[in-house]
Amino acid sequence: MFYSLLATCKYYNVNPYDWLHDILNRIASHRINHIESLLPQNWKVAVSS
Repeated sequence: MFYSLLATCKYYNVNPYDWLHDILNRIASHRINHIESLLPQNWKVAVSS
């Protein structure tokens, strides 16, 4: 599963270290019904805006 997330980061040109560091800091307080926003492809859009 972890490898597939890293492959997704590569596909969407997301730095895996930055992504993982950010989501690990935010996931505990993140709402479960919005968990898809932490996926690499959605995270990149949210961080860049």
